[in-house]
Amino acid sequence: MVMADTQAAGAVELTVDELAQRAHLPVRTIREYQTMRLLPAPRRQGRIGVYSQAHLERLATIGRLQRRGYSLAAIKDLLQAGDAGGLAAVLGADLGVAALDETPLRLTKAQLNSRLPGFSAAMLRRAETAGLLQPDGSQHVLVRSPALLALVAHTTGAGLPAEGVLDLIGALRTGLDELAESVTDHVVEHVLEPLRSQDRVGAFAPVLRQGRLLLLQGLASMFADRLGEALLARADADPLRGDILRATIEEIRVGAVADADGHIEYRSRP
Repeated sequence: MVMADTQAAGAVELTVDELAQRAHLPVRTIREYQTMRLLPAPRRQGRIGVYSQAHLERLATIGRLQRRGYSLAAIKDLLQAGDAGGLAAVLGADLGVAALDETPLRLTKAQLNSRLPGFSAAMLRRAETAGLLQPDGSQHVLVRSPALLALVAHTTGAGLPAEGVLDLIGALRTGLDELAESVTDHVVEHVLEPLRSQDRVGAFAPVLRQGRLLLLQGLASMFADRLGEALLARADADPLRGDILRATIEEIRVGAVADADGHIEYRSRP
């Protein structure tokens, strides 16, 4: 048994069998998570792979996200973003039921500049117009979506122009305004309308509270699928950039599904 006799989290050492037992997962699933880069490789101790408390926590996080409806592809992207900047910054303050609805981030202007180095005053105004930032007093800004801030930072850090991603955020905001109005019409007419009687008015708040979060999760999953299909369609129609698009999509996709017991089935693209 490769396990230190200590309670210190950093000192926990587990074989793959022990890790599987603690995580209530088949060993095969753990190895497949490693192959898909959902789980970091273990530290090698001779011929034995040694896993830590961090691996156990990562498996618990994957399980929570799966139960909340995230695909393995989405989980991979979230975990990679979390490794870069902290999962809480991507999903919100914690991994509770409201985690998808991010907690707004309040930053000093100096803290914002450290996250977006080289941004001019004009670019910061453009970020505000796009809806990424809003002033909060004379020395602070509010970032409604820390994930989008991380997207801008990642894009510019890769040497790509910030203008493009800020324009994208602005376009998303415009499109989401229209979608929000459509969803509101449906909610008021088809969900709230049947609850007119006074004794059922109290039922609407919990429906809207939980339904809003489920709707956000469902929209994220559906949008990811539609975005992938749109990118593939553009790749087929664009001989100049098609090869790059297809190669990139193939690199980031996770061609697998998991059942309720955590068993993974790989699927090739049709």
